[in-house]
Amino acid sequence: MATMGRCYYNETIGFFYNNSGKELSSHWRPKDVVVVALGLTVSVLVLLTNLLVIAAIASNRRFHQPIYYLLGNLAAADLFAGVAYLFLMFHTGPRTARLSLEGWFVRQGLLDTSLTASVATLLAIAVERHRSVMAVQLHSRLPRGRVVLLIVGVWVAALGLGLLPAHSWHCLCALDRCSRMAPLLSRSYLAVWALSSLLVFLLMVAVYTRIFFYVRRRVQRMAEHVSCHPRYRETTLSLVKTVVIILGKSSRQREQKVRALQDRASASKEERRPVWLERSRREGAFVVCWTPGQVVLLLDGLGCKSCNVLAVEKYFLLLAEANSLVNAVVYSCRDAEMRRTFRRLLCCLCLRRSPHESARYAPSTRTGASTRIMLPENGHPLMDSTL
Repeated sequence: MATMGRCYYNETIGFFYNNSGKELSSHWRPKDVVVVALGLTVSVLVLLTNLLVIAAIASNRRFHQPIYYLLGNLAAADLFAGVAYLFLMFHTGPRTARLSLEGWFVRQGLLDTSLTASVATLLAIAVERHRSVMAVQLHSRLPRGRVVLLIVGVWVAALGLGLLPAHSWHCLCALDRCSRMAPLLSRSYLAVWALSSLLVFLLMVAVYTRIFFYVRRRVQRMAEHVSCHPRYRETTLSLVKTVVIILGKSSRQREQKVRALQDRASASKEERRPVWLERSRREGAFVVCWTPGQVVLLLDGLGCKSCNVLAVEKYFLLLAEANSLVNAVVYSCRDAEMRRTFRRLLCCLCLRRSPHESARYAPSTRTGASTRIMLPENGHPLMDSTL
């Protein structure tokens, strides 16, 4: 074992992998091929879906609002994560041994920066949604300047965490502190990164749980007053759908729960009984995708020798990357106006339309049945919220 105080800046990647006990592939094994095939598939899907979200937000003026800036930033962070994971797939397996130390830190830094930005943006969206729901608005007057500062803060923090390992928080001068999963990084860095991410998840769960109980009280009040305003009822049901999805109900459970709420809200007073939404037994998609990887990172960071973290690390990292695809579905694709914008964009890409077809898919300026979003005096849509 190398002595403390000596630095190994001129050693190869294989030297550090051997020091940590992590196997370095010399040829393409079936396991490597499977991981790369799955990784490339997920990366391409992440890139396409998040590019579509960004294009939709940029092209539709109805999305030029502060809350959609955060959704756009989430899509940008997830797009960056897709690029980082794609870069990893082209520099993994036997190709890892050919990387320089600088190239390895670039590969790791891209992942750390993009995933940190995605997680931080999710927390920012959760906090803003909490504020909006408490104000009984689905699109609140969030100052643009504050959103810009929030986005800048997210990327400054992400870049800081991503660049630290290459400049100081590594183990090139202390081999006994090297992690097993990332043999050039200090275990303390992995522990801090994992704990920070888990703390963010706990905060998000707390925020959405508070929203959940708040919406449940709103539903009870709606059920007690049959003659409540239709917009109030529709807004409340929209909140219910969003919270149930984020807290992790299956599609079938969601439909049953929302249908029951609609039936209870429209039933007569004699037929109605109190309707209680039970708290979700399963955590949301972001927790399912991220928590396994963070737990494994934490175990490695704490130096658990008996934990076989290397057996599952690649699959858990792939699961974390899949969250960048799930984000686009949960946070953007559920918006009806967003889906209509997607269809218009895809039609523009796939069809060479005639003037008649262009008029058919052009946004309607009439106030007929095709216009579903109503703009009040403050200029913010009340319905079809992504919340």
